[in-house]
Amino acid sequence: MPALLRGLVRNPPRRTATVDAGSLRDRLLALPGAERADVLLDVVRENVAAVLRYATPAGIAPTQSFATLGFDSLTAVELRNRLAAVVGSRLPTSLVFDYPTPVLLSGHLLGLLLPATDPAERSTETLDRLEAMLAEEWDGAEASRVTARLETLLVRWRDRSKAVVGSGSDGDDDLDSATDDEVLRYIDDELGLS
Repeated sequence: MPALLRGLVRNPPRRTATVDAGSLRDRLLALPGAERADVLLDVVRENVAAVLRYATPAGIAPTQSFATLGFDSLTAVELRNRLAAVVGSRLPTSLVFDYPTPVLLSGHLLGLLLPATDPAERSTETLDRLEAMLAEEWDGAEASRVTARLETLLVRWRDRSKAVVGSGSDGDDDLDSATDDEVLRYIDDELGLS
């Protein structure tokens, strides 16, 4: 901007992230597993509040979608940049669209910060957060989008778990020993007809 015009335009100062990746990681490691997710959720909510220029993060519900908060592509990139500085690694530009609520985003960031966390513990925490999120009230359109996403993820999970389970045994024995009714019930289940 030309020097002559700089005095006319006033940009409010933006708050910057005050947490660095190393100290946050150390802080999380010192906490029990359940508290780690809460601390990281607070960090995400604080950064969301800073990007949206909220006075405090209190008005940001953990399960509120970024779309309903008013995020657009510019604010999404700004949040991504702030959180990348916090976790100390590059994050995708589609971050708020891939993880559309603060609780889902904080769960993803927890996995980036503490990848050595026991997988069973991490999956239990993630499923607990998902269950809590699904217990919230949802409007019709948002519920439809979440349902579609969950169904897609469930199909992927079933395919993946079948591949893992099926790799250790030959599935032909199961099919040979199945009755006609069991085969038809299986087909109905797979097609969603039951």
